[in-house]
Amino acid sequence: MFKRTKSIIAMSVICATPTLYAQEAGRIQAGQFDLVPSFTSSMAYVDNVANARDNQSKIYSWRAKLSPEIIAATEVDGNPIQVGYRLEKGVYFSSENDDYIDHFVEASGDFELNSRHRISALAQYEDGHENRGTGFSIGSGLDISTPDTYKSSNLYGEYSYGAATTDGMITLKARRQTLDYDRTEDAYIIRDRAKNMVGAEFGYQIGSATSMVVDVTKTFVKYDEQLGLVTRDNDETRILVGVVWESTAATTGFAKVGYKEKDFDDESRGTFYGTDWEVGIDWQPVSYSTVRISTSADTFETNGEGDFIRGQNYSVRWNHDWLERVSTSFSVTQQNDEYVFNEIDIVNRDDELMNYSAALNYQARRWLKFSTFYKYTDRDSNRDTIGYDKSEIGVTVEVTL
Repeated sequence: MFKRTKSIIAMSVICATPTLYAQEAGRIQAGQFDLVPSFTSSMAYVDNVANARDNQSKIYSWRAKLSPEIIAATEVDGNPIQVGYRLEKGVYFSSENDDYIDHFVEASGDFELNSRHRISALAQYEDGHENRGTGFSIGSGLDISTPDTYKSSNLYGEYSYGAATTDGMITLKARRQTLDYDRTEDAYIIRDRAKNMVGAEFGYQIGSATSMVVDVTKTFVKYDEQLGLVTRDNDETRILVGVVWESTAATTGFAKVGYKEKDFDDESRGTFYGTDWEVGIDWQPVSYSTVRISTSADTFETNGEGDFIRGQNYSVRWNHDWLERVSTSFSVTQQNDEYVFNEIDIVNRDDELMNYSAALNYQARRWLKFSTFYKYTDRDSNRDTIGYDKSEIGVTVEVTL
């Protein structure tokens, strides 16, 4: 789903256009399109803006975020299509070098050709940034003067065959992702890359509320420039087998586990063989409370050291509605990243990233929501130059029509 973005600018344009009129709550009709404008703003105190290491001086600052969004939605022969744009501006009152403006564009559509054939498509473009001390600059946030910026794209499509009344369903899928840093130094150019994925997923109902799934994907990772380095180009093969279930009215989930192979074009980087998994469980003991537990394991392209990253993720989230207008959310996430080196004389880098967050939400009106939040991040590593901790506390306001 398109990242939530809320637009005062968009609302001003809409209100000034005479051909538009209110259609329903949150929407304005403009010809064949429904326009959905919204706006989110937040103010937070950040105690480590550049994610400085534990033994370095930290930058403290208040930060304001302004995020307008406009979505245009329509239907073609009953098939939903939407296009959206979001802008996010961040302003640091005590560290103007960390200010940023990001742009996000997304288009998506779902097409049901008939009872057996369906097509879905998604296109995303981001002109974004990495906060200092994250992504490529982990451990060196104070060594650069401004956040790193990049352009990225994501194109995804899938075709599904199978009627809703049949036991089996097959889905063919394809994806292309690109990443290009704006900086031109060699250290950044060698990280620019494209990933092309093709795959298929087969699901078969084996019980009244349980289906077996087999998910097979092949991914081709190509780097734009390696500048004399041993190439990191590689092919990935992933095969997962598992189940999707809804055992009771209160519990739904999925669990898939399988084989992962990462084969580098250059033999000196070797080939990785491992076990991947994806697990997610939603437990809803009562209608106003939901607990979500998830874990996954996969390989990722390195943002610094090593040949690649072997990552494992574990998270727990609890959402609870205390009153009709008052709710809370709590989450804990642990990310373990091993930066794998093929060289036998270099010890792999092991990072553990813990994220804690809590929020209190108040739905003052249908169109107005307030939230107070607290976030704490702690990264530990077997590299002395990596570890840091960071806290944020603030308030968010969401406005819709």
